[in-house]
This record gives sequence, C-alpha cells and structure tokens, in this order.
Amino acid sequence: MYTFAIVILLGLLVAKFVDLVRGFVEFPRPIRLLLAFLAGMGLTWAADYSMFQAWNIELRELWMGPVATGLVIGGLAALWHEVLDMAASQARRVQDEATEIESRIPRAA
Repeated sequence: MYTFAIVILLGLLVAKFVDLVRGFVEFPRPIRLLLAFLAGMGLTWAADYSMFQAWNIELRELWMGPVATGLVIGGLAALWHEVLDMAASQARRVQDEATEIESRIPRAA
C-alpha cells in the first residue's frame, strides 16, 4: 500500500516539476507529456526505485523496473495535470458565479 502511495505522490511531484518548467518555457501539450515521462524515468533511475521490486515482482532485466516505474509515474503526472486543471476550472467557474451574484446585490451606503 505504501508503494502505491509513493508512486501516486511521485506522479504529483513530476506534474508540478513539469508545471515549473512550463512557467519558464511554454511548449505544446505533447511535449509536456514527453517531459513528464522523461522526468519520471529520470527520477526513478536516479533513485534506483522500482515499484515492481517493492511488490516482489521479478522482471527479466534489472533496468526494466525503474524504467517501467518511471513510465507509470509519467502517466500519473499526466493524470494529475488533468485533475488539477479540472479543479482549477471548477474554482474559476464558482468564483465567477459568486462575483456575478454579488454584483446584483444592492449595497447599502
């Protein structure tokens, strides 16, 4: 269970890293996905972390664990992007509706 939580939170870390990079350089969505996958693989390769090893799943070669885990983390980063974008969109919509309702209420002088 801890392994699942670690992978989910590493996906969030990679998503925010990609957002940080995107703050400096604007690039299209496919490049953002590629950067997320590369960052996920780089992170797991540098940390030598494999979720498969944590679950006692043996792969053919030792290098496959961190690479596959990095791809999973990159995919979760893409999911985090969509979830956080949807939450931001909903918050903007609610804020705009609240501003409109408040503008219709007469103010006492």
